[in-house]
Amino acid sequence: MSAEAEKPATPPPEPEPPAAPRVAWQPLTFGGVAAFSQAPWRRLLLAQTLTALLVAASAVWFLAHCYAPVITQEIQKMPEGAGLAGGQLAGLSGIEISESKFLSIAITAADDADLDQSADVQIVFRRDRLDISSILSSALGSLEFDYSNQSALDLSRSRLEPWWGAWRPVILVAAGLAVVVWLLLVWAALAWIYAPAAKLVAWFCDRQLSWPGAWRLACAALLPGAVLLALGLVCYGGQMVDVFGLGYFGTVHLLVGWVYVLGAPAFAPRLSSAKKICNPFHR
Repeated sequence: MSAEAEKPATPPPEPEPPAAPRVAWQPLTFGGVAAFSQAPWRRLLLAQTLTALLVAASAVWFLAHCYAPVITQEIQKMPEGAGLAGGQLAGLSGIEISESKFLSIAITAADDADLDQSADVQIVFRRDRLDISSILSSALGSLEFDYSNQSALDLSRSRLEPWWGAWRPVILVAAGLAVVVWLLLVWAALAWIYAPAAKLVAWFCDRQLSWPGAWRLACAALLPGAVLLALGLVCYGGQMVDVFGLGYFGTVHLLVGWVYVLGAPAFAPRLSSAKKICNPFHR
């Protein structure tokens, strides 16, 4: 028997054990966003809820700090006997204006009164309608709402002041909850639009990403932009940027979502050669 026949065969190499999945805990880096593609949905929902609460907190702070004081000031200027009846304002003898950099509220019974408002958002209660405009109205237009003929409201200070004092905290909390619910619904809907792009990038990069994982990754990719938007709202409320700066934050936060959707799939787990697929839209 030859020496070659007596030589034992070399055993085949053992396959490398799969890498342990990353723990999904933060959506601020590409790897952190990619980790949510394999995380339980409860962990994703927790990250979304915390981010939505952060945005809601900035929105409530802005409303309480920048809008509510103007409303309080205007209520304190309302004369006794002012009201709305039969679709018409009554009990007003002049023009009442309360204004800040952010919001201007005016009440006048004259249809053609020149109010010379300069706030970013301008609300005017006229004799038979409500006008809402802004410094961007020349490009975006304004809104007009006619009063209902069946409307009957007491707008005197003695009536509005205690009502506003009692309901102001409730309104602010309700606004915060509305922001949270709205963001969760919008993120869930937008993720279906972003998921095919994440799936395609994962295919080109030979990364493991199922359709449910692509949806979860897309949901997580929207969170960094939301944090940036909350920061922009705080900067605007603190007068560090103007309304155009806030618009810049709003535009950039949309681009940030796409950057994470297109970049995070490259950090998903690698596909083994036996599991590579030819069609990115194959289950």
